[in-house]
Amino acid sequence: MQRDPYSVLGLSNDATREQIDEAYYTLKSDCESKLFEEGRVGTDASRKLAEIERAYADCLEDLDKRISFDSFGSSYGEVEQLIKDSRIDEAQRKLDTIEPRDAEWHYMQSVIYYKRNWHIESKKQLEIAVALDPDNAKYKRSLDRMNAQMSGAQGEANRSGEQQTVRGGYAQPSAAETTSMACCNTCSTLICCDCLCECCGGDLIPCC
Repeated sequence: MQRDPYSVLGLSNDATREQIDEAYYTLKSDCESKLFEEGRVGTDASRKLAEIERAYADCLEDLDKRISFDSFGSSYGEVEQLIKDSRIDEAQRKLDTIEPRDAEWHYMQSVIYYKRNWHIESKKQLEIAVALDPDNAKYKRSLDRMNAQMSGAQGEANRSGEQQTVRGGYAQPSAAETTSMACCNTCSTLICCDCLCECCGGDLIPCC
């Protein structure tokens, strides 16, 4: 198993670039002085030098990630503060300057869209954030709340539509029901008229 690169160089995980360079060159110089010695000393020095080279590269890569994260974290903090201050346009402009557009970027874009009442667009951005970082509890909770809110709003709209068809405590008939009722009323009226005519000696509907 490969050792922790910082421990190989004798450093802590928050070492600076200067500390990483200093430790690397010191250890490298020591190994190089033993490379051409005979026997196990030279072999161990060669193996140790290769380990130091890998550790140095890994430490520099990790340092770049830490610097990038700190930079983005600060930028996202500014975006969040602008949103809290209701300076939404400024927050959007600040967010647009951040690259690359990682999961946190899409989460912050979702918040901005939500503040603009663009709920569908906000939900799409949250879905992207969750897809990019599926283990992030914050993103998943936000998406769950968004889904619940949108489902509740749709249900309320459906109930409101149903209520509009009820007046005076009675449900209003549909168009098909209204047509059927009209036909029944017409027939009933004709039958009643025919009965009256027959009582008076006439016949409105000869077939009856």
